[in-house]
Amino acid sequence: MQEADKISRMYELVEQWQTSGQSQKQFSEKNDIKLPTFMYWIKKYRLQKQGEPGFARIEMSDRLDSSATPRVELSLSDGLLIRIF
Repeated sequence: MQEADKISRMYELVEQWQTSGQSQKQFSEKNDIKLPTFMYWIKKYRLQKQGEPGFARIEMSDRLDSSATPRVELSLSDGLLIRIF
């Protein structure tokens, strides 16, 4: 089995587990997967779904605006809100 096929198959199993209502232990036993291996793939799946951190380009005009409306607002996944006026 090629690595890409293995990753795809394990992610598929993680998604099945998420909707199964079973514990990780129950699901891994039913699918003949060692529990530590299954736990590794769950962690890898979650990290992949979060996406990779990176930078975003923000362009702003030189015009000053005295309104109370933020020119840029960033809402981060951890709940932090950054406003630039």
